[in-house]
Amino acid sequence: MANYANFKRGDFGLFAHCERKKDENGKYVTFGNERIDSSRSHLNYNLCTDSRSQTEIFDARFNDPNVKCQNRPDVNVYGSWCVTLPTHAPTFDEDGNMITEEKEVHHKDGTITTEIVPVLKEVFYDDEQTKEFFRLCYEFLKNRYGEENVISAYVHMDETTPHMHFLFLPIIEDTKWNEKHPDKPPRKKICAKQLMNKTELNMFHRVLQEYLDEHSEKDLYPMLNGTTIGGNRTIAEMKAEEALGQAIEAAHQANATRKQAEEDIAKAEAEAFKVQKETGDFINLLYQREADAEKEVLKEFNAWAEAETIKERPAVQEIKNSLADLGATPEHIQPLSQFADSLNNPITNKAGKTFVEVPSPKIMIPLLKKVVQKMLGAFEWARGAQAKVARRVEETRASLKAKLPQKKREADLQNQQRWAAERQARQEQQLPAKKKKEQSL
Repeated sequence: MANYANFKRGDFGLFAHCERKKDENGKYVTFGNERIDSSRSHLNYNLCTDSRSQTEIFDARFNDPNVKCQNRPDVNVYGSWCVTLPTHAPTFDEDGNMITEEKEVHHKDGTITTEIVPVLKEVFYDDEQTKEFFRLCYEFLKNRYGEENVISAYVHMDETTPHMHFLFLPIIEDTKWNEKHPDKPPRKKICAKQLMNKTELNMFHRVLQEYLDEHSEKDLYPMLNGTTIGGNRTIAEMKAEEALGQAIEAAHQANATRKQAEEDIAKAEAEAFKVQKETGDFINLLYQREADAEKEVLKEFNAWAEAETIKERPAVQEIKNSLADLGATPEHIQPLSQFADSLNNPITNKAGKTFVEVPSPKIMIPLLKKVVQKMLGAFEWARGAQAKVARRVEETRASLKAKLPQKKREADLQNQQRWAAERQARQEQQLPAKKKKEQSL
């Protein structure tokens, strides 16, 4: 899959991350990233054919007199698509139907929905297939956003999963200016807001999949495999979702076991139809009992989380009360409004220093001192509380996760006992018919 990010003026840390520079001892700099295996960094490569450095390429395009950019610090001046080599593909049953499951999807706006997504299987590629994937992705991105706007396209082979960082300037036609000045040469502008809008982000994976299918073996590189549900996500969100997937891996393994049991039973020579029906009922019972076991563990965890929230609620109320103790009165409203305007319009002198006017200093300075002191105290408390709760969550999660195998074993034992009892009952029902047949002979 792929994810997109914007970057503002002066934010060029990604340049160094992509390039993997070496230190004075000739060793690759990992910037503290434990996912980077520096012994494999020599396998990285840049698909952009421009031999200049990333900074030189950026400066040359950014300072092009025909390209305009708003002179504001919050303007996004370049973007990055991080395209990851697919590691999973949808699975299909014997009839060619895609196998699906229900899954919770955490969206960027904080909402959680339940979606029907494919059950995935791992896929693997050789070196040539991997190189071809990134070459096709580079060609697609280069054509889509303009080769003249490309900064770099580094492929990283030294992290957990091979991926490419495609860096470019989001440049579009300056339509309004061109319409107002038809007598002048047309110009362009940097505007990530218009180029990388919601429509572009939502349709990106679909059009990339169409391009890959058109220029390689169809479905060889499954970008639309269910991992893009929920929209464009950050790397942190993807890592969090990956951790959640690992937590329920045991349930997926149980599904594989049940499928194998179903295939074995279906091969029975005698009472085929009857056995298949009973097997279907048995499998449904397995699903239900294992789902109940998982719900029981999740219920315990939710109860604990609610108790922790109630426990911490008085401390949060204490912060609110302390903010109310600042002593702000209606006479502070006007100075505060003026001070807010000053923050939006700071003054910079010739020496480059920035100043902010403080109206009614006799009123505002004491109030600002109290606010700063209260905020520092609140942040310090919040930092400690966050660490404490995080530690408790991890301990409780580990404890509850450890219970899942036991719950599964209990469910399996009950199912085995029930199956044995049903098998014995069938045999006993068939015994009188067998004796009657022998007597007739």
